[in-house]
Amino acid sequence: MELDRRQLLTAGAAAMAGATLRACQAVDSFVPRKVLLVDIDDVGWPFLEECLAQGDAPELAALRSSAREYRNFWAAPVCSVFRAKVLTGLESFRAGNSVGANVPSNNMGPFPGPSGQWITHAMPGRRTKRGKWHLSAGPKSWPELVVESTEERDGYDEYSGPKGNLQSYHEWSCARIVRGEPAQVIEMREFATNVTAADALADIARGIEFVHVSFNAPHAPHNLPPPANEPPGAIYPGRSRYSDILRHLDWRLGQLVRAALSADYIVLLACDNGTSGEGKGSLAEVGVHTPLFVWGRDVERGVSQRLVSAVDLWATVRYLRGCKDRVGTPDSLPFCSEFLSVECATFAERQFLRVDAFPSYGIEPATATWRRAIRDERWKLVELPDAEAGEDRRALYDLQGDPEEQENLLRGELAPEAALALQRLGKALEQGVHSLPGNRGG
Repeated sequence: MELDRRQLLTAGAAAMAGATLRACQAVDSFVPRKVLLVDIDDVGWPFLEECLAQGDAPELAALRSSAREYRNFWAAPVCSVFRAKVLTGLESFRAGNSVGANVPSNNMGPFPGPSGQWITHAMPGRRTKRGKWHLSAGPKSWPELVVESTEERDGYDEYSGPKGNLQSYHEWSCARIVRGEPAQVIEMREFATNVTAADALADIARGIEFVHVSFNAPHAPHNLPPPANEPPGAIYPGRSRYSDILRHLDWRLGQLVRAALSADYIVLLACDNGTSGEGKGSLAEVGVHTPLFVWGRDVERGVSQRLVSAVDLWATVRYLRGCKDRVGTPDSLPFCSEFLSVECATFAERQFLRVDAFPSYGIEPATATWRRAIRDERWKLVELPDAEAGEDRRALYDLQGDPEEQENLLRGELAPEAALALQRLGKALEQGVHSLPGNRGG
């Protein structure tokens, strides 16, 4: 009976995510691994490629050759949305996610945080969260929520970091809490990137089985990094304040990734949304198409064109950690069989990526303000019901020939291939819409 149940769950997730089910092994011989999941803030592909070329990310440049690099990863339009997708494995419109996309508005009213089954739920071993939270508002939602354990939501064992964005990297409030103990909020006078990195390095040294790190950097404010030769030979200011913050972060990322690899972790590094000022907040490729790298023993190196969504990190991490319910949401699909060279369960392969944007933090999405985008390996459909002046309410792009989305094919007569793509993407985009009314409790 357990075998049939898991197969049904996997098949259901495949259908809802628009996937083609290749095979499913409910029980396999995979031995759980320690996992380091890192996300960095406001780094899209164009900015990262520029920094790599200009020498502002030498550690990532050196590590890149040993990584599995995903070139078709969709994150989210903005920070909180990405975090909710990873935490719950749910798309933004699902009940239990309840964050939305706060685009074009940012309704930061009292909000206790996502209520879906978190990535840490009933996870074997210890689990820590370090760095930016940015997922709830209100007096009782942070930091206690992060380590809360209930029947529905089993959080982290320990947490340290700021509630959200910083006013200064040099002066900021840091919460520290261990489950079962009172929280402390400490006024820090140490550069935030260094504090987050040090806490994560200490977790790796302790052998914590799941370490989840969310750096504020290189999100604004773009304060100059510490002048104490970090990294050795760095001179600030450099090309720009933005690239200076990334240069310093790159140094700490290099230390963190190398330490984790030496301790036999699988490392996943993702970026939450596009670069600020270059597309962040939009559904354009520059807003949601971001880097994703994987390192570790048995990880196959090289570039992958596989479609991967931020929601897939939920199921992937849970599989790597040996969680019993490896497919527990309608949206998240593990992709570990694609990057691991050892035998493991093979799940569905995603056919579509989607992102949603609407006023957020517990507010139900309404069709009048619900911005959506969906793509397959070639075509992309965008719907903006509240389009502003100069924006098309609906657009279809051929990303193969038009990766920068300059030509809306709906402005003219569609070729047969494009017409079929429009029909296919439109149908996939409507999945789940019927469940919207009353579906946003948080």
